[in-house]
Amino acid sequence: MSKFNRRHFLQTTAGVAALSAFGLPAFAQDRQVRHFWWGNPERDKRTFGVIELYNSKTPGTVVSGETLGFGDYFTKLTTQIAGGNMPDVIQQGYGVLFEYINNGAVVPLDEYIGKSLDISKIDQSAIDAGTVDGKFYALSIGANSHMAMYNSRLYAEAGITAGENFDPFGYTYDDLKRMGVEIKKATGVAGTDDNTADYQNFSDFVAQKGALLFNEDGSYGPTQDIVEEYWSIWADLRDAGATLAGQESAGLAGVSELSQLGVVTGKTATSYAWSNQLVGAQGLMEDTLAAAMYPNTPEMIPGSIVQPSQFVCLTRDSKDPEAATAYMSAFVNDPDLTGILGLERGIPSNADVRAALEPDLSAAEAVSVAFFDGIQGKTAKLAPPPPSGANEVEQTFERVAVSVLLGERPIAEVASDFLNQSRAILARA
Repeated sequence: MSKFNRRHFLQTTAGVAALSAFGLPAFAQDRQVRHFWWGNPERDKRTFGVIELYNSKTPGTVVSGETLGFGDYFTKLTTQIAGGNMPDVIQQGYGVLFEYINNGAVVPLDEYIGKSLDISKIDQSAIDAGTVDGKFYALSIGANSHMAMYNSRLYAEAGITAGENFDPFGYTYDDLKRMGVEIKKATGVAGTDDNTADYQNFSDFVAQKGALLFNEDGSYGPTQDIVEEYWSIWADLRDAGATLAGQESAGLAGVSELSQLGVVTGKTATSYAWSNQLVGAQGLMEDTLAAAMYPNTPEMIPGSIVQPSQFVCLTRDSKDPEAATAYMSAFVNDPDLTGILGLERGIPSNADVRAALEPDLSAAEAVSVAFFDGIQGKTAKLAPPPPSGANEVEQTFERVAVSVLLGERPIAEVASDFLNQSRAILARA
């Protein structure tokens, strides 16, 4: 018996006619899904590996991947939104989720739940985080929190040992200044990055002062006193020699590439990022990284939060939402795929996935898990997604903070300028 060669069959006019006669499509075509994310070399390697495996496991569906660095991702996405050609699946962060829901760029997933999308094993906290106004929009890839990553060798050389003279889960800015100066004296390396222009650190500080970053009416929460105090604390660390010089730190304002972190370049002993970035940062250096929370005020009011590190969302431009949501479902549930992703995007929100990953965790991933164990009960409540305009406020903070680092204007003047601009941004958003 000869084998039926469908491709050869379709190459002939008679073959096409025969298929049509039987009511079959003249040309079969794979279902196409485009996935777009912001990444780095480590994340891109893992995600393309997932896509390759998914395609091999899912005949008839072809997923293609697109990636850019964080700084270019949202610019490209804005262009795609305007052109009506967004990919099917996009990566989103909690901080901008509401904005993309508000402008209709991402659509609810509710109609696909229990069909192409399985969320039965996803933590309820993750489901709640992706739900806005009663509709489920965003599938959590993993949990995340702010993390201070520090070079354990440099800390040890300065005589600083976690659990003895350093509490990674409860230290103050005064402690940070003391340790930063000690590290600089012992090693010649600045003890800490200068977070004057770091909006994530600022947002934690606002909560530590008992305020909200955004009030319930969408207005901006920080006061003049809070902004001034934050910048003054970092000026004090800078003046004490615990950080790099202001001019050098100014050149790094707004830079999000892991390769530019002070702890990676060797310019500082401590850098600040999201906890899911520890694995990527560790892959760029030889010294071992350890983890701590962000510094706090003496009152120790929680400031950091636990939130989804990133989501995958379905866009309004998806031409095949069933295929796209099936891919999204596998991305967070399939142990073969999640085994490739590991913890690079955060702690998985599926309990079965966490259990499957545990035996094979790398040293850096084990540090991340231990960090999450340590911060339990020490974090603030997750606030609702920020209002439209929040991203522009963050960019404004980074821009005006440079003048503080350079000493161009008094802190009080820059703080007033920042708050006036922020209020105007939110008012017109």
